[in-house]
Amino acid sequence: MVGDTIEGTHAGVRHTRRRYAATLAALIAASAVVAGCTTSTAGPGVTTTATSGSSTATTTPTATATSTPSATTAPTAAYPADVPAEARANTPDGAKAFARHFFGQVNKAYTTPQTGLLAPLSTPNCKTCAAAEDNASSYLATGRRYDRDALDVLEVALDAETISDGHVVDVTAHQRPAKVVDSAGTVTEQINEVRSVFVVWVRRVAGSWRIDSVKVLG
Repeated sequence: MVGDTIEGTHAGVRHTRRRYAATLAALIAASAVVAGCTTSTAGPGVTTTATSGSSTATTTPTATATSTPSATTAPTAAYPADVPAEARANTPDGAKAFARHFFGQVNKAYTTPQTGLLAPLSTPNCKTCAAAEDNASSYLATGRRYDRDALDVLEVALDAETISDGHVVDVTAHQRPAKVVDSAGTVTEQINEVRSVFVVWVRRVAGSWRIDSVKVLG
């Protein structure tokens, strides 16, 4: 992931950014192929693959190019019924709860694995969301999955930036050291531990929240 640095005035946000900014470069480090497995710090938004005896790794960058994404007027899929009530509220706290719910669904998509969880929660503008959905599809098709949750959300705070149809939310997360395993339990990828801050545009679309963009602060 590659993201734009966005300076805010929220004291807690500034502290979080100072604390974790030094680790964010690891998110875009190249993957190393070791003993037929891939060691990756790329995280949920980037897929790395390798085959035994191969020295080639493939990465799929997922960040959007613009600093302020444009609004999207239509959702891509039916809104899920299991979005919690607190994540439906048309309030700043509702937007924060929705961002937390989205990352929880990323964990579910990767560990089950399961497709169709992320697209209904995002707009067509969110490249990171689409890439995460593609990753889940790939895991399902190849019989692979994460052996544990990909991310622990540590803090969710409103960003100083404002948008007319929603909120910008900073999500501080711990990318857990994990393994991607196949149906036989063989490790196909190693995911390294890293902490990061995701800047998330949460927009109101057709009366519900959608993720419109996810970027890594750095």
